[in-house]
Amino acid sequence: MFPTHNPAQQVFNWHCRSNNIPEAKFTDAAVDMQEHVYRIRKLYNMPIGRTIPYNEIDFRSAYLLAYFPYYIEPICHVLEAAKLPDSLFASGTLKAAFFGGGPCPEALGLAAYLRKRARRLANVEATVFDRQPGWNMIHQELVPSMMPYYKSGNTTFKLNSRSCDVVECLARQCTCGVADKDIIIGQNFLAEVYTDRSKAIDTFERLIRRSTCRYLVFVENQYDEVKSLMNELSAHLYDNGLTVNRPVAQTTTIRPNFRLPQVMQQHLFVGSDGLRPKYNVHFHHMVFEIAR
Repeated sequence: MFPTHNPAQQVFNWHCRSNNIPEAKFTDAAVDMQEHVYRIRKLYNMPIGRTIPYNEIDFRSAYLLAYFPYYIEPICHVLEAAKLPDSLFASGTLKAAFFGGGPCPEALGLAAYLRKRARRLANVEATVFDRQPGWNMIHQELVPSMMPYYKSGNTTFKLNSRSCDVVECLARQCTCGVADKDIIIGQNFLAEVYTDRSKAIDTFERLIRRSTCRYLVFVENQYDEVKSLMNELSAHLYDNGLTVNRPVAQTTTIRPNFRLPQVMQQHLFVGSDGLRPKYNVHFHHMVFEIAR
């Protein structure tokens, strides 16, 4: 998809630079991350209902190295298949929100989609909503440094961060900026709210009723429980007249088009349990068109 750019290399370089690790110590840096990557992969085997320690800097670093490069492309594939209308881009500015965005690789995927679909779009005003402020440096440094490889040269892509719990914000009618978005993207977000399904469904109903959002998009890791929630949410929103149709969750597998840097192949993803190289990304996805 992006043959001139290797996101894994750029993420690893940024990790080393932000931790003041010189190039002569890159091998040691890769080895040192093995235990943290092993831990995060074990947690993500079944994260639903578990507390994920995003507050720990080593955990966030492991997430960047193990998952960030692979989670760029899925949203691009999903939006391409959705065949969104020209009218969504007609104003010249697209307002987007990312729920539970973490480091927000999906911002790069959205930019890549827009480069193909709306190359002349002037502005993207995007906001990442995530309770963990530790990700903010990624939004301010890493993502902007990668953005030129993904976006159209005609588009200015502005990414803001808000350390909000959007579920609680919507419950108390907070004015944090959710209401005026054109498109809301939740990538690996439903697993975070799955433990209270009725509250999650109520949250999205409230969001639709209070906002101008035209499209609600979910891209989720391949957990059966989350797929079930997606279909339950689809039925609820359609039965209440809030969506144009009643989509069914789809499942897709892609192989992102990059290779791991040699230092990561040889000294981080060494092939043992929990440290095997990742090749394919399996995900569930669903796009809702809101009835307006």
